[in-house]
Amino acid sequence: MITTSSKGPSLAAVVRGDEVQVGNALVGVAKAQELSVRNGGVVALLAGENAELNNGYCQHVLAGESARVSKAGAAAIVAGGEMQVMDAGAALMVAGNGMSMERAGAAAIVAGKADIRGGYVGLVVSGKTAVSDGARVLLGTREALIMGVVCALLLRLFGLGGKKKSKRR
Repeated sequence: MITTSSKGPSLAAVVRGDEVQVGNALVGVAKAQELSVRNGGVVALLAGENAELNNGYCQHVLAGESARVSKAGAAAIVAGGEMQVMDAGAALMVAGNGMSMERAGAAAIVAGKADIRGGYVGLVVSGKTAVSDGARVLLGTREALIMGVVCALLLRLFGLGGKKKSKRR
C-alpha cells in the first residue's frame, strides 16, 4: 500500500501501486487496483477495480469496477460497474451497471439503471431511471432521442450535416 498523506500537503507527479491512498496531496496521475483520494486533487485517477474520491477534485476518474464519490467534484467519472455519488458533482458520469445519486449534480449521466434523489441532472440516458422527490432532470432518455433526431434533421435541412457534393469543372 502506498500512502501520500503526511503532516503537510504533498505534491507528486505519478503515484502507482496495487493499493494507493492519497491524502492532503496534489497528484498528476494516480494508478492502482484500489485507489482512494481524501482531501486532495488528482488530474487523472485510474483504478483497475475500485475508486473512491472524498473531499477533493479529480479531472478524470476511471474505475474498472465501482466508483464512490462523496463531497467532491470531477469533470468525468466512468465506472465499469456500480457508481455511488453523494453531495458531489460532475460534468459527465457513466456507469456500466447502476448509478445512485444523492444530493448530487451532473450535466449528463449514462447508466444501465439510474436512481436520482435530491439532485440536478441535465441529460439522462438510462435503461431505467428513478427520480425521487427533490430531484430534477431536464432531459430524459426519450427527450434526448427526440432532440437528437430533430437536430439531425435541421442540420440536414440547412445543408450543415452529411457529405457535401464536390463541384467538378
